[in-house]
Amino acid sequence: MKKHFKDEKLQETLRIFIQDIRAIFGDKLTSVYKYGSSLHNDLSPGYGDLDFLALLSENITMEEITRLNEQRVIYRNVLVDLYTDMLEGAFLPYKLIFGEQGRALWWGTRGERMWEKNQLDTFTMYSIKKQGLLIYGDLQEHIFPEITKEEIKGFLIEFSLCMKEHGKGGSLHSIDWLLLAAKFIGWLREEIIFSKSQAADWGLRHITSDWKEHLLKCKELRKEPMEADSQEYTEWLNKLDSVIIEASKDLDREIEEGANIL
Repeated sequence: MKKHFKDEKLQETLRIFIQDIRAIFGDKLTSVYKYGSSLHNDLSPGYGDLDFLALLSENITMEEITRLNEQRVIYRNVLVDLYTDMLEGAFLPYKLIFGEQGRALWWGTRGERMWEKNQLDTFTMYSIKKQGLLIYGDLQEHIFPEITKEEIKGFLIEFSLCMKEHGKGGSLHSIDWLLLAAKFIGWLREEIIFSKSQAADWGLRHITSDWKEHLLKCKELRKEPMEADSQEYTEWLNKLDSVIIEASKDLDREIEEGANIL
């Protein structure tokens, strides 16, 4: 592996993961990138994910999919002393990044899915290109397309609409709507890609609307997800519907008025 991490548990998790997928793919595996919260020492076991992108020179085969999913069962049920149960990401052939159809595999929180086209969203692709850390193989900068500010604006508009339609309180992951709103507002103002905890800290300092006061609880619950079942947090989560709508309207204003980046 190209980098040694101070967190030995993270180091061992990634070492085993790369060893295992190299045994499955051989030379077809060209690069593995780590991105997301782990880049900022912001992993949240029990809540978050250890995000990765594995690049492949060719389509994934059905045999490889079977072997990968069998390996994931081991990661989730046997290697409980590591972060392997947190691994989430795509095994993605180049051709899908180029906009063509093919066969890829997504390891998600709710299970595994085959993709015929790249389903990584615009901001995720932008984040990997700008901030992703190569942990195996060769840099593939020519593979990642340039993402325009107009494309990011379109993604943020869609995200805000999704907040209004689907953003509900009542569950642990309701806090993601607020954390992501703070993250995107922070990017619009400063063009910095924050982790979710960093976004909460930034929002508490810089956002002026009342919903920002909920970001502290969001950050606390992300780090201590078992507290979601306590009476205090259950009552708070059940009241987040209107807060999420307020945050989406703030994001709208930033997109249209406060976004000198776009």
